[in-house]
Amino acid sequence: MSCRKSENKRKIAILLSSVPSAGGGHQYAMLLAECLKELSVQYFELIIFCTNKFWRGWCRNNGVRYYMIGEIKAIHMEFNSKFPILSHIYNSYKTELGKIVRQEKIDVLFISMQSYFPNLNTKIIAPVHDLMHRYEPEFSEVSEGYQFREQMSKCQARYAECLLMDSQIGKKQFIESYGKYMKKNRPYLVNLPFVVPPYIIETTEEYINVPEKYIFYPAQFWKHKNHINLIKAIQLLTGNIRDIHLVLVGSEKNCLKEIKKYIVDNKLENNITILGFVNNGNMVYLYKHAIAMVMPSYFGPTNIPPLEAMAAGCPVIVANKYAMPEQVGDAGLVFDPDSPEEIAGCIKRVWIDDGLRKEMIEKGYQRIIGWDKKRFRHRIFKIIKRCFDKD
Repeated sequence: MSCRKSENKRKIAILLSSVPSAGGGHQYAMLLAECLKELSVQYFELIIFCTNKFWRGWCRNNGVRYYMIGEIKAIHMEFNSKFPILSHIYNSYKTELGKIVRQEKIDVLFISMQSYFPNLNTKIIAPVHDLMHRYEPEFSEVSEGYQFREQMSKCQARYAECLLMDSQIGKKQFIESYGKYMKKNRPYLVNLPFVVPPYIIETTEEYINVPEKYIFYPAQFWKHKNHINLIKAIQLLTGNIRDIHLVLVGSEKNCLKEIKKYIVDNKLENNITILGFVNNGNMVYLYKHAIAMVMPSYFGPTNIPPLEAMAAGCPVIVANKYAMPEQVGDAGLVFDPDSPEEIAGCIKRVWIDDGLRKEMIEKGYQRIIGWDKKRFRHRIFKIIKRCFDKD
């Protein structure tokens, strides 16, 4: 890839706005930032646009040039969608981000999260993690923002140079939903699925006080994460497996009060531990010592925890939704997320059968071969090269 534009290095920028408690979205942003930093040593100059203290500290620790900017406001999103020429002029010449993009002569701007971005005078690459506001609208966490998500996705279809999809199903859903807004040959859709976050490999496990034997579910407490049916499965198992225990971690969202009430009402306090948000060292410990990681989420197409679990030697049990069965392959067990009985059956198999656990762990290690940072970085390199080659 030619890394020069005239006599100067090409310039790649990335907009970083996530926080650690944001879960998988933050892990994806971190992976993008690290890969771009590593590629920039040889191929281009990297500039960061960050909107919070976390990313400012990351830039300083990694010696990356950055601009601290305000949050990107979506108040002009409908205008951006309906009047592309006027919005292009406004965003490029009147907004803080647009002015810096022009001043620095940014060649490509990465958006690190699935979020709104303005129509700017540069090529934009952005991720599309899911379209669940269309495919799972019964959940308030997506239905309440339906119009925003629609406008955001239409802008992605109209103005992005490239969109990063997590799976073939995700790509198919985007074309079904927004193909009519896409121009010929743009944006091009690239499968860039989640890979094992580097922290799972690089972080030393840090002890946290949990029972010796437990099932693990790391997820923010959203309704769609389906904690209640998992807890019902644990309740079903208490009759036969008295020491059955579930450990939950994640940031508080719209379902935590309901979850806590169900636990108390059904006298499950001795079978379920809620730890809230924990650090990376604790996460590695919880994965490595769990009997299994169970993920009953209704959302996909794919998710990060199954990859983390397989890399840490933890058996995976996932819902049979979207691309999740494809993601885990024969390394995991799958169930209907609406059936506590099916969830309980899968948990029981892994809980009592050490031979099955060992087999699942070995298949998990085999499954994640190649799903690593090196592969992700190479795919990013090819995407950037395609952008440059089109100049």
